[in-house]
Amino acid sequence: MANIRKVQYTLFGMLAFYMITGIGALVLANMWLSSEMAPREAVISREIERAGAIIGGIVAATGLVGFVGAIAPIRRKDFLLAFIVLLIAVILAELGLGGVIWFKTLRMRSVFQDKWTNEWALSLKAAFQDMTSLSGYGQCCGYAIRGDMVPSESCGPSTPVEIPVCAEKISAFADGYLRKLFTSLFGFTIVNVFVFVTTVILIQTRNDEERYIRIGKKEGRTYMDSI
Repeated sequence: MANIRKVQYTLFGMLAFYMITGIGALVLANMWLSSEMAPREAVISREIERAGAIIGGIVAATGLVGFVGAIAPIRRKDFLLAFIVLLIAVILAELGLGGVIWFKTLRMRSVFQDKWTNEWALSLKAAFQDMTSLSGYGQCCGYAIRGDMVPSESCGPSTPVEIPVCAEKISAFADGYLRKLFTSLFGFTIVNVFVFVTTVILIQTRNDEERYIRIGKKEGRTYMDSI
């Protein structure tokens, strides 16, 4: 019984951390969805934000299933098995979203050139030109050439020629956001793998404990405190 208790407590800790990651992702995604920050919206689409919110909610919900099973693993093996299946689905979903984000990093320059020319509103272009919060990058004008610039606080007919174009700054801004998201998803996946392994160990331990209980009952022993 001591072994199963030890594995139980380990899984409780892992599940708590697992649920924190889900709740954190859910809260952050909802904050992004409820606010408008033009430069960020150019990099992280609403679809990615919604996917993050959905995955975060699923993680929090599946964590509850894991807790229900872990509280009484001998009597609630079905909950543990269901949690394993759900956890695999979560891992695949996170890897899929991470793959989408990684693919975006490979196509950034060509995509942003097209978006600057054909899609982005003048206000968004102006926001990128005037942005000074990105470390190492100041004001800029235009995307690839000065002829791309739009009127803003930083750019106009009298703008000094020394001010660079915005391609490098926009790529650096996007790369920073996407890499943080990709790294976070990778970290969440590592947590999920540890939770998966711990759950499998608990299932195996409860199977051994259940076998001992059955043998003990045949020999006339009672187990009032069995979990």
